[in-house]
Order: sequence, then structure tokens, then C-alpha cells
Amino acid sequence: MANELAPSNVLPFCLAPREGRRSGCTLTVVNDDTGGRVTVRFRKPKGFKSVLVDVMTGSDNETDFAFAGTLRGTELALSPKAKCPKERALFAKKVLDWTLRAAEAGDLRTVRCLHEGRCARCGRKLTVPESIDSGLGPECRSKKVA
Repeated sequence: MANELAPSNVLPFCLAPREGRRSGCTLTVVNDDTGGRVTVRFRKPKGFKSVLVDVMTGSDNETDFAFAGTLRGTELALSPKAKCPKERALFAKKVLDWTLRAAEAGDLRTVRCLHEGRCARCGRKLTVPESIDSGLGPECRSKKVA
């Protein structure tokens, strides 16, 4: 898949958001066996040395992200100042910690790591695996071709 990251590229992708870019870079970790997924955004505000991690908490993949913590190597350190619901933050930590350790070891057999895609028709950010795979969001997929 075009948007699927190779195991060797997952950690560099997460650690290298462009400084000062508010939207950062988005990663969706998908377990195709269970259908489970978590979408996280990595960002580095201007002047920060650490990479901050936001977890997607709603259905709007542009604005529904809440701060969860800081990336420390292959581990998400949850922050006491987190805005993300605790249960969601703990789930994201568990998935992200496991994924980053597995990627570092070169063994991502049970999950796929997808960087954000863009809809080929309207250009909106895609975070749902089926939409990333097809290149079209659900609204654009349902429209007739002119």
C-alpha cells in the first residue's frame, strides 16, 4: 500500500514532525485481525525539543485530537496535563508503545502503520483504513463520477 510505512520508517516518521507545524504528522495503527485502530498525531511546537502526541478522540480527523503526552524514544509518556480522556490515552499508549517497539525490531506482522492520506477528489485528510486504502473518503466514494 502506498500509505503503509515500512517497519524501518515508523519510528523516524513519529520522531520527525516539522517544528512549528501545528497539524504535525498523523499515524493510524490498524490491526486487521481485530479491526481495532488508533489514530495519533505527532507534533513539535516551535522551541520544543520533545515530540508531543495527540490522540484522535472524535470523528473529525482535522480537529478532534486531544493532547495525551510526550514521545520518549519508543514510549508514550502520558502527561498529567493531558486533555485526552484517560481510558483513550491508556489505550493509545498501549498500542503505540507496542507498535514502536515492534517496528524498531522490524516485526510489524500483526499491524499496519498508515500515514495520513488525502482524498483524491476533495483533498481532505483520510484516517480510516478503508479510505486510505481506496484513496477516497466516504462522501466522495458515494458520489457519482461525472
